[in-house]
Amino acid sequence: MLWRQIKTLFIFSFLILDLFLLMQLIDKQKNSDLGIMESEDTTIEQQLEDENIDIKASLSQEQLEENYIAVDQKNFGDAEKTLLKALADQSHVIIDNNLLLSQLDKPVSIPKDSTAEDIKAIAGQYFLYPEQYTYWNWNKDKNILLFFQEKSGRPVYYNQSGLVMIFLNDDNEVTYFIQTILGEAEKTGSQKQLISPLNAIDELYKGNELYPNDEITKVDIGFHTMVPLPNGIQSFAPSWKITVNDDKHFFVNAIEGRIFFSNEYKFIEDTLMAIRSKIQASGLDEEEKEQILPLVEQNLETAE
Repeated sequence: MLWRQIKTLFIFSFLILDLFLLMQLIDKQKNSDLGIMESEDTTIEQQLEDENIDIKASLSQEQLEENYIAVDQKNFGDAEKTLLKALADQSHVIIDNNLLLSQLDKPVSIPKDSTAEDIKAIAGQYFLYPEQYTYWNWNKDKNILLFFQEKSGRPVYYNQSGLVMIFLNDDNEVTYFIQTILGEAEKTGSQKQLISPLNAIDELYKGNELYPNDEITKVDIGFHTMVPLPNGIQSFAPSWKITVNDDKHFFVNAIEGRIFFSNEYKFIEDTLMAIRSKIQASGLDEEEKEQILPLVEQNLETAE
């Protein structure tokens, strides 16, 4: 009889112990989950702070939604040819209906201390639809001014089909330029919610593209080229452009979070090589080719 009482007491004791341990486990799990949630809320800012990575740029808090867009290259039609006639003091040639190459009769100076607004005001007098292009950069290595075309009110970064390249001589004077134009943009797929600028910065951090003491100096939204479709139409993804230390540009797909890499020097070289190939394969007579090709090849490091 006494043994039964002792056995029952042991059973109740173990039940109470098990219940106590279960409560302890539940409390521990709750605290762990809470810690994870708090960590997720602060991890981006905290990690950047720990690395002394400073965000100088103003980050938009607006929740944006966008589509991918599909765009074909535009040919220079009668409307463009009429407008070209009104652009004085230059001679031009259109190659394969979609590449304009124009040489100024008299070089036009671009002062070294020109602002972006100054450069666009001066250079924009000489090419078509200047209001559709945004000034990108003065590449001092090549002495070339780059303008990227805008679609849906935003620049399309590093695309050969929507571009103005203005070539300067050693006195920083405009001598000639090339221009291509993108056609109308069509939205594709359903509208997607974009990741925030802070999350785009986090993608760079996780991709080991940010280093201690870096400064995020500017963040903008635009489009970046994805894989061209077989029919020649190009697909563009809304992308965050993140400028680091005022001189490095990174692009993050604002829907998928994927990082795009664009090397400006290589882009210029590839574009010039494509233009050279297009001129060589064009229906221009040999005399015209001999006049035009040296203009392109003088800026092409890989010219033979």
